[in-house]
Amino acid sequence: ALFQRQSLNPISQSPFNQLLHSLQETLNPQPKLDCSRRIMPRYLLLLHGDQDSEDGKMPSKEILEQMHAFNAEIMSAGALLGGEGLHATSKGARVSFSPPDPANPNKPGRKSDIAVTNGPFGYTMKNPDGQCGESKRPVCGFWILKAKDLEEAVAWVKKGPLAGTYVEVREIFESCDIPDMTKEMREEEEGWRKELEGKK
Repeated sequence: ALFQRQSLNPISQSPFNQLLHSLQETLNPQPKLDCSRRIMPRYLLLLHGDQDSEDGKMPSKEILEQMHAFNAEIMSAGALLGGEGLHATSKGARVSFSPPDPANPNKPGRKSDIAVTNGPFGYTMKNPDGQCGESKRPVCGFWILKAKDLEEAVAWVKKGPLAGTYVEVREIFESCDIPDMTKEMREEEEGWRKELEGKK
């Protein structure tokens, strides 16, 4: 889905709330979605960078040519939906939100509880043993692909000129994956997506 927020508060998953939700489903059943006829899955590929990308150093001409050829191959196969490179975190900001109130987990937090931190974010590129600190390396680019499954998406990644980096592959939610979405929400999001696609 275009927009989705998952609550991590344990209260919302209490036995009482689960029972209440079950009763609501029984009294007001939502139409079942035919996920067997869903569109081809989409995947977000997050490219994690290195010290050069954080320092704003551009790739060599050879690497740029290899990356261009890689993108052209995905495009020719009809699998590429989007993708861009990102500036270093020194040109960005991090917006942090406080945890929700346990007594009212679905209520948005107060604006005063939102913290904005300007970059750079002080990523550590290596662990003490000298190995890449994968969980601490910044995202420096992304692709959005359509693929029949995770294996096919990973196969595309393996073709890339990505030495010294790593790519996280994540499947994107579709409205079919979220049974609690109302018909109106689903139709509106599909309308947004078609409108965005028409602006490309």
